[in-house]
Amino acid sequence: MECRRAGPRAGRLVLVVLLLSAALASAWPWSPSPAAADSLPIGDDRLGIDFIAPSAPVSVSRRYDQARAVGARWDRWVIYWRDVEVEPGVFDWSPIDSRVAGDVDHGFSIDAVLLGTPSFYAADRTGAASDGNTGLDAGISPPAGLERPTFADGSDAWAPGKPINPANPWARFVYTAAARYRGRVQVWEVWNEPDADAFWSGSVQEYARLLAVAYRAVRAADPTARVAVGGMMYWEWTNRAGEYAWLKQLIGILQMDPLALANNDYFDILSLHWYSRSADVYRLTIDAERILADAGLGGKEIWINETGIPACDEPSVPLHVSCQDYPGGTNAGSARATGHATTVEQASFIIQAIAGGFAAGAARVFVFQLQDDGNGQAFGLIRNDGTLRPAYQAYQVAARYLAGFTVVQGFSSHGAVGATFGVPGPDPHRTTVLWNTTGQPTTAIVDAAAAAARSVVLIQQDGSQQIVTPGERYAVVLPPATDNRNGDTPWNPSDYLVGGPTVLLVEHLPPDDRPPVSRVSIHPVQGADDRFDISWSGEDPDGWGIADYTIEYRDFSTSGAWITWISTTTSTHATFQGEPGHVYGFRSLARDWAGNVEQKCPDQPDVLVEVAPLFGRSAPSGIAGVLPGLRGLLSGGGC
Repeated sequence: MECRRAGPRAGRLVLVVLLLSAALASAWPWSPSPAAADSLPIGDDRLGIDFIAPSAPVSVSRRYDQARAVGARWDRWVIYWRDVEVEPGVFDWSPIDSRVAGDVDHGFSIDAVLLGTPSFYAADRTGAASDGNTGLDAGISPPAGLERPTFADGSDAWAPGKPINPANPWARFVYTAAARYRGRVQVWEVWNEPDADAFWSGSVQEYARLLAVAYRAVRAADPTARVAVGGMMYWEWTNRAGEYAWLKQLIGILQMDPLALANNDYFDILSLHWYSRSADVYRLTIDAERILADAGLGGKEIWINETGIPACDEPSVPLHVSCQDYPGGTNAGSARATGHATTVEQASFIIQAIAGGFAAGAARVFVFQLQDDGNGQAFGLIRNDGTLRPAYQAYQVAARYLAGFTVVQGFSSHGAVGATFGVPGPDPHRTTVLWNTTGQPTTAIVDAAAAAARSVVLIQQDGSQQIVTPGERYAVVLPPATDNRNGDTPWNPSDYLVGGPTVLLVEHLPPDDRPPVSRVSIHPVQGADDRFDISWSGEDPDGWGIADYTIEYRDFSTSGAWITWISTTTSTHATFQGEPGHVYGFRSLARDWAGNVEQKCPDQPDVLVEVAPLFGRSAPSGIAGVLPGLRGLLSGGGC
């Protein structure tokens, strides 16, 4: 990270040593430990938890209170079709009514997953005895009648007021659910992990049809609700057919549908499920973003609506394993703890997944799950006996210090990785989340925000604080990663599932409401006829410093509109290839850490460049000239 600092202060490096107590190395406080000196609120609408309310009749109010106190504002849970439609055309919504009412009454938004074909509609029962998911039975089958038209007029073309087709049971079920909970369920998620054989026995083509019918049914019943692709587990199809093979095939099928364009390609949200390694949350979410962009679907939101890692040494769960039972552990003959973490490592995973997910561009991040409940593994932030795992405090720390962010950028350096979040508002601050990906201690160097900090605090993942003297740069010593319970064959002692203990450097800053300024420069590429280097730079006087730039270009030869060439980049140069005889304008729009974005006149480029024609070049480089400003091409002066 590079920031310019205003003012005459001399630069100095502040060494910040993370002090890990013996308790932190082996255990964790069992109650929340919020930073007493901070008045920052806890909670953000971009954070959620899976299965807040229990299915069994226990203290529902307590569960909601715990979820709200930890900072979640979304609840994700499943509506099993086979439990609602008890016989063809007969619906029992009473349990669902209670769940929806509970979420709404306690102020939670809802991501409801529609899943589980009733046995009397199962078109394919091959998975009923072998899917390994107790209670799903034939529920993983595509439903009969799915190929029938969505609407009663015999078409799939949506129009206001069209009745649903009762001959398509799936369309009828989705429409009935969306109409019943209109305005109360914000997102309808179509199935769970449809790219996993354990949840969907149909083809990708059949799932595409399932999604398209659901989208039209939801749109007809509640146009304000959004539709999500069922959360993808990624690995099964990737291992079998290549990276994101299922998603790529799904997008291709959807875009071949002649009605897809008029129906937003049948989804608003792409949902992802990340387990195994905390680093995957950032890396693989970025990859999904690129796939969507390449398909012309860059406007879709990406949600990570399941992420987590199970804890070992938790005897209260049925699938209890010892943290030492893995290839490199004390009991090296067993691999049962592969993919697990200690409760402290699990807490690290939670913050790393939240920070990494947002840094990768995810619109929302959900942790799986609030309490263990009937899950055989220790994923819960809370044990079934009501005691809090360290993961609860870690989630709460993330919800406190990242809430309300407007800008985020990930970074990596010398084994230290993390993300910096700019958070304006009543108590403006910039939070840099840091962790170590190696097995040796390392030091992260963080450049201070450009504005002088009112105070600087180092926050450990249990919420405890260390006051830091404000400086120009901060050297934060990070402890090593320890969770190498990987499934590599042969076992790799240097492959860590989770980074080391996560720390947050919080700079409390003065308000910043002034946008930065920037400009573009152009330089010919030697020996190239149609390429030139673009560079940009800027300043943020008296502000927090520039976080990133968006670079736009416009072909003035065709009177085209401004086109985003590079979005929210931390780089300061790139190479552009133009067409001979065309005149291009370029401009940069800088954004600072407080979220202020530079504004420029609608037709104002920073610089113009004319690419020489193929014949009769006026410049050896192929560039006829770099033209500052408008050079008479535009009139009207300023804006």
